[in-house]
Order: sequence, then structure tokens, then C-alpha cells
Amino acid sequence: MKKGELYEFLDSWNQLDKAEGDYKPINPYQLHALMLAPGFYLKWYLSPNDFDALAKELEHTFEPGYENKIMFQYSDQRVEIEKGKEPDE
Repeated sequence: MKKGELYEFLDSWNQLDKAEGDYKPINPYQLHALMLAPGFYLKWYLSPNDFDALAKELEHTFEPGYENKIMFQYSDQRVEIEKGKEPDE
């Protein structure tokens, strides 16, 4: 996953292409998820190599104890990306 691909998906998920001024429609899937759990995060698991590459591209600074997670807010969506394991592990 590249930074541009991630942001393109998040823009689509947040329907920023349909925004008019300060208003944008709410994605019905996002609304449903937030109704089930207000603390909803979009979450991905990436291979260690992909995770490290994305962290570098995002210029992410890790907090102590969270070296395997990238957590951030994008528009009104919370995002978490976690370093997964290699398929052989």
C-alpha cells in the first residue's frame, strides 16, 4: 500500500469527492459502523516490509510502545495500520 493509494481510499470512504462547501454526505457503511461502535477504526494489517515502507513514506513518528502501529485521524475517520506477520510465520 502506498500513501497515495491509502489517501485515495480514505477520500472515497469519506466521500470527499461529493463535498459541497462544508457539507459532505455520510457514507452509509461508515454510519452503520459508527452506530455499532462509536470508536470505529478502519484497520489494515500489512506485511512488515509494506508497513515499514508506508511508515517511511508517511514520515510517521512512533510513540513508545506503539512501534508496530500507525494510528491517525483522516477527515472524520480514525485509521489504524498494524504491522502483521510474514505469511510463513
